[in-house]
Amino acid sequence: MNLKKLYLIVVTIICLTNINAQTKYAKIVVYRNENNNTKVEEEYKIYADDNLTTNLRNYSTEEFYMPEGSFKLRINDENSTTQLVECFKGNSYYFRIYRSLILPDKPIVIVPVDSVTAKNEMKYVKKSVARQTIVSNHYNLNGLGVTLEPGLGFNKVDILSTTAGTEAMISFGGGGTVGLSYSHDFSDNFGWMVELQDQFTMLTPSVTNASVEFNNGIISTTPYFSIPITFKNEQKIKIGAGLDYHFSPVLTLETDKLKNGYNDEWIYNNAVGYHLVVFFEMKLGKYLRGHTGLKYSDVSYSFSSSQKYQPTDADLKSPHGNSLSGSLGLDYCF
Repeated sequence: MNLKKLYLIVVTIICLTNINAQTKYAKIVVYRNENNNTKVEEEYKIYADDNLTTNLRNYSTEEFYMPEGSFKLRINDENSTTQLVECFKGNSYYFRIYRSLILPDKPIVIVPVDSVTAKNEMKYVKKSVARQTIVSNHYNLNGLGVTLEPGLGFNKVDILSTTAGTEAMISFGGGGTVGLSYSHDFSDNFGWMVELQDQFTMLTPSVTNASVEFNNGIISTTPYFSIPITFKNEQKIKIGAGLDYHFSPVLTLETDKLKNGYNDEWIYNNAVGYHLVVFFEMKLGKYLRGHTGLKYSDVSYSFSSSQKYQPTDADLKSPHGNSLSGSLGLDYCF
């Protein structure tokens, strides 16, 4: 297990190093301050690589973000004006958009402007008309979500004999997990997620006059690699590996109604495990995204203390909690 921990720590460090080297975003600012009396209420549709980012009114300014490289800035659908923009991470680019009334067909013109000129001209934008700054919904980098993970534990331990002559078993992995998550996309291809979860497993099969339940909390950290599978990045495959810190693990036994039964709590030491995940993610709206996928988890516990009795079986003294779970999640993106 120590080698696995070392391996995962090294993988995590490498992934985080790669994340820091990945593409950052450039800020694109478009604005209008057309000093004319015609078509001042006309809205210009602003496209970035055929993705509609905003509708720009006169005397207003909007901003959105693009990854490093080149993209096509286009105004309107019919009689459109297009300009190829080369941008670099961390930089801001300003464009004045206006209709040229001195030309016969009065085309819309895109003019790159330096930051000093742009900021000076934007001082005269009417705040009563200007809308709030918009960030393109293709680049919502953060997510707060809820997760649900029903799972199947591979290692099961016999703990009770039923009247039918079968054994009721408990698993220290699998069962059910509910939790909260926070994720951040550093680029289109790399991100990181942290989760706070509550895991619980019960007897299989259940027994009417007795109860045995294993419960613990989990803090997980997962660097992941994203593979966009649609042009607008609305669907992705995410693959990740990370570490789990299992805290307050306890096995609660309520078997006093059985012959030679008793009530007790067996407390186990906190433990570090690992997991592997594969998710399919889809945007469900401007601020929502959902995912479904599979998660493999592995951890080993060790017995610490109890109120009355203690386990004699080696599988209960040092239980192994490996499992395969389905994963469902819903995130609010911002």
